[in-house]
Amino acid sequence: MKNLFIIGMMGSWKTTVGKKLAEALDMEFVDTDDAIEEVTEMKISDIFREFGQDRFREMETAFFIEKAKQTGQVFSTGGGIVLGSENRKVLKKYGTTFFLNASTEILTDRIHNTTKRPLLTDSNNLQLRLEQIWKERESFYEGSAHHIIDTNNLNSAQVLDEILNILKVPFENH
Repeated sequence: MKNLFIIGMMGSWKTTVGKKLAEALDMEFVDTDDAIEEVTEMKISDIFREFGQDRFREMETAFFIEKAKQTGQVFSTGGGIVLGSENRKVLKKYGTTFFLNASTEILTDRIHNTTKRPLLTDSNNLQLRLEQIWKERESFYEGSAHHIIDTNNLNSAQVLDEILNILKVPFENH
């Protein structure tokens, strides 16, 4: 099966839904941030602090492009994966991409741990910072997605059901 990519802002349930989707379809689950932490033996926040965001994005792109050449995987991507033009091409070419869209108000409610999120650690107004990030990425998310799912009024199980319905997985499987 082709790869399935889940993109969206931090707090959009990419990992939660991705794990359940991989399980439902008996596919390998890949969280790009977790995989980069494992390969580098460093936390994402430490990579940002020691090497900067640009170097992290280079590492993320190199990992993502190579990993996406394999098939049968569900990817939960880092929120900023869409910033790289090469990554956007991979999202369109090597599988089906689902953009989990949520308002910054909803994301603010969902995000509880900002220490794992380097772009939020120094922010004293979480929603304002999320709005800034959203403005930078909105067109990239929409342009990279094959399907957009509005998650504002859904729980993670309902989001999973939406994806499985789009993929036309028989109902008894989910």
